[in-house]
Amino acid sequence: MIDSCGRNIDYLRLSVTDLCNYRCRYCMPEEGVCKRTHSEILSLEELEAIARAAVALGITKIRLTGGEPLVRRGIVELCRRLRRIPELQELCLTTNGSLLPDLAAPLREAGVDRLNISLDTLRPERFTQMTCRGELGQVLEGLAAAEEAGFTNLKLNTVLIGGFNDDEISDFVRLTQVHPWEVRFIELMPMGPCAQWDRSCFLPNTTVLRHCPELRPLPARGVARRYRIPGARGTVGLISPLSHEFCADCRRIRVTADGKLKGCLHSREEIDLRGLHGWQLQNAIRLGIAQKPQRHHLTERRSDTPRNMNQIGG
Repeated sequence: MIDSCGRNIDYLRLSVTDLCNYRCRYCMPEEGVCKRTHSEILSLEELEAIARAAVALGITKIRLTGGEPLVRRGIVELCRRLRRIPELQELCLTTNGSLLPDLAAPLREAGVDRLNISLDTLRPERFTQMTCRGELGQVLEGLAAAEEAGFTNLKLNTVLIGGFNDDEISDFVRLTQVHPWEVRFIELMPMGPCAQWDRSCFLPNTTVLRHCPELRPLPARGVARRYRIPGARGTVGLISPLSHEFCADCRRIRVTADGKLKGCLHSREEIDLRGLHGWQLQNAIRLGIAQKPQRHHLTERRSDTPRNMNQIGG
C-alpha cells in the first residue's frame, strides 16, 4: 500500500481501549476519561476483522495499544486470534508494564512477538507523581516477568520532559550497559493535557547526546536513531518528532478504540470503519492511506487532533 507521498504503509497501530489504570499527566486528564459504553468500543470480532482487512492490503506489522491494552478484557484471546492471520509477520504490544507480572507468559503463549514498556522515571516518588497512582515496583516486576516469559529485544519508552526526568538521562542510559534492552527517549509532543505546558518542558533529544557523549551511532531502525555505549549489551534510541521530523519515513496508520482510522497521530481527519465489511472495509482503509498527510505541523503549532493520546494509541 503506497500512499500519495510514495511511502509504503505496512504498519498498523490498533488501539483496543482508551482506558488506563494510570493517569500520566502528559497523556490524559487526572480525573480520567468518561467511560464509554460497551457498544461504543470495537469488539474483539471487529478488531480482528479490521486487522485481517489491513493485512490483506499489505500490513505486515500490528502493534496493540491503548490507553493501556492490558486492561482490555479478552486481550490475550485477541492476540491469539491475530496471531492466526497467516500473512501477519509481527505482532507487538505497548504497555505500561504494571499488569505484566500476571500477563507476560499468557501474551507470549498467545503469540505476541515483542513488547514496548513505557517508563518515564526510575525514582519511585516521581513515578507515583507522574502516574498519579502507579508503583514503580510493579513495572520492574513486569520487566522481569517479560524476560522470564521469553520476550527478547525489550524496548523501554521514556518521554523526555524538562524539569521532570532530564536529570535521569544517564541513569536510563546505564541500564543498557547491563541489560539487552533498547531505551528509547521520545520527545514530548504538544498535544492533550501538556499542550499548554511551559516550553522548557519540551526538550530536543540532542539533550541525551550532551549528557552521554560516550554514545556511538548505530544504523537507524524505523523512526529511531540508535546509539550504543561501547561494550554495552543494549542500545539507546532517539525518537524525535519535533527536532528531527521523521514524517517522510512514516509507514504507519492508526485505528482508535472506537473504530476511527487516522493517517497521522496529529491529524484531525478520521475515517469511520465501524459497520463496514469485506470490500467496503478494505476500500475505507485504502482511502485512509490515500489521505495520509505528508507531514505534521508540530514545529508551527500544537497538534491538530482534538483527542488525547490515550484516545488514539500513541
